Amino acid sequence: MKHHRYQLQHRVIKTLATLCAMGLLCSLSACSATLPRLAGRAEAERQMSPCEQALTLANAVPSNAGDSPTDPLMIRYLKAQSVPLAWIDVAATCTARFGEGVLRNAQSKYQLAAMASKLGQAAPEVSSARLDGVTDASTSTDVLGAFAVAEDRAGFAIEVLAARDASSGATLTVSDMHKTAAQQLVSLASRIDSTYQDPRLKVYAVDQLLDNPAVIHDAASGQSVPTAAAVEMDCTRSEIAAIDTADGQSDTNTLLILAALAAKHAYRALQLGYPADDTALFN
Repeated sequence: MKHHRYQLQHRVIKTLATLCAMGLLCSLSACSATLPRLAGRAEAERQMSPCEQALTLANAVPSNAGDSPTDPLMIRYLKAQSVPLAWIDVAATCTARFGEGVLRNAQSKYQLAAMASKLGQAAPEVSSARLDGVTDASTSTDVLGAFAVAEDRAGFAIEVLAARDASSGATLTVSDMHKTAAQQLVSLASRIDSTYQDPRLKVYAVDQLLDNPAVIHDAASGQSVPTAAAVEMDCTRSEIAAIDTADGQSDTNTLLILAALAAKHAYRALQLGYPADDTALFN
């Protein structure tokens, strides 16, 4: 039921996002009306691929919309509402852009939250990073297994940090959320292959976490970041790598679900203090 509700919400918000981008699309149409018509051109313009549609919506508002001085803050805030979901569509529909879509979703949502705070509005609502209600997945068991290990490893790390009580944001609730997602992913893989072997480990190496429970060096960004934030971003990057290195294809609906899961961890990392600039996220 929750899976169907997610799909319905996704379609509704995507429709609203399309309407928000109408100004851009209409302006493009107006410009084209002044140019000589080429055979088949109008038909091609009406047949944008799902990837092209998603990119049009995602880029309809500049990535630095929160800092743009051209519009009042409220206008910028309203324009930015459609952007995070558009980036999830990019992750699911554009070949080799899964990671970009996931990280841009988290980044744009973080920027949206900053604008909301200035306006006294509620931050973007984010559901639990689990797969409640998802009963099937059209992807390889290798992908699901890699996601499961990433979730399980993050859950173990957060549990260790919670026990030390020295890392902001590391709680048993968050640990349980990761472990629940890991179990759900293994269950999905078992539905695809009844002989599937659970790839999760009983324990994971945590020496660096024990030595640096509050702040740790993050190899990806080259910066020192809150340890719990590093754990969340490591989980996201591992899940992105699972898609990037996959041998087979995953269907769009499955990629939407997996992209949303990975993006929630990235967003949480930003909330916990992971740097949100392009240099840290895209290297």
